[in-house]
Amino acid sequence: MSGNRWGREGPPPEAYSRITDPERFRALHDFAVRLLKRLEATFDVDRLEGYGLDQELERSDLVRPSVKLLPRSPDAAPIVLVFTAFPGIHVRLGHWRTEAFPSCGCDACDETADGQATRLSGMVDDVTAGRFREAIGLPLLGPAWQESEFWSPGAGSSSRQRIDRSRARQMLRASDRSSFEWKPWPRGKKAVA
Repeated sequence: MSGNRWGREGPPPEAYSRITDPERFRALHDFAVRLLKRLEATFDVDRLEGYGLDQELERSDLVRPSVKLLPRSPDAAPIVLVFTAFPGIHVRLGHWRTEAFPSCGCDACDETADGQATRLSGMVDDVTAGRFREAIGLPLLGPAWQESEFWSPGAGSSSRQRIDRSRARQMLRASDRSSFEWKPWPRGKKAVA
């Protein structure tokens, strides 16, 4: 929530279920295309493009093929971007962290394309700089959890949430580890200074 539009009173209740201008997020698609080009020019990555790259993220209606960037270092986190018809971007960072841009899109949240582009860029910069870790916890007893953390100079964010035990087992089946301390992406030969 930016809070700029509604003032101290906050949004009216009906604004939470209303999306009057989803097209304000169309610029996110162009931003994501430019971001992908910058990443490919800067880092040593392989690019996969097509449908079916990430079934979980691709549940929405798509307007173009998804893109997966795989750093040529197994210790660096991959990134998948999905272009939704909303319009918006869904992203997978590493193995388990997923994010939607915008995160909501309703009138009450008052999100902007510029604000969401800044949020996406910050997360991607943390991933490419090796300032990202993630983990799945599945104790013998008690709830399972998913955790991730980003850190930037002077800032950072972390998230820990409970997840269904069967979902945790499914997530762990696709990986040889339950936690990752991702390393920086390797620079490409044509890296931009």
